[in-house]
Amino acid sequence: MAIYDIFEHVEKCMGQDDRVISRQTGSPIYSGMTLNGNNENPENKSRFFSSFAARLFFFMLLIADLFWGVYATVLFVFSLTLNLIFLFRCSFLRRFYSRRYLAMKRVFVCAIALFVALFCPALGTMFACSYFLMYDKKGVEEVVPSVLQDQFREFFTP
Repeated sequence: MAIYDIFEHVEKCMGQDDRVISRQTGSPIYSGMTLNGNNENPENKSRFFSSFAARLFFFMLLIADLFWGVYATVLFVFSLTLNLIFLFRCSFLRRFYSRRYLAMKRVFVCAIALFVALFCPALGTMFACSYFLMYDKKGVEEVVPSVLQDQFREFFTP
């Protein structure tokens, strides 16, 4: 495999103006499009698209989380009502209520993480990962998509 000096073009071009540098290096920063006044960089377009797509998908997940929240709230109220009727004496109803309470916590955490992810995707993802890694490891299997579960398992193994 050949070894290239990545700074060779800089050493050759020291002291010359930008037009000569752009012809020698073929750098996208000083390309012919830039010198002619067209400053559209393909990297900026792809960065904008990926940022837009990430935010769009986080918004769609937030809408789905709101529907999940409505469903979880209805089940939570139903289980709480049944437990109050039976005065929390039936073990099956207590377990059902505790699972509904856990689902409500998960809905709340996911909603906060997705809302934050609309503005800063990395920070929103960090909030969700922090919660599931520290407080609710079983929630990773139940809430996190299977595509991302392998990444979480890497954190669990020492």
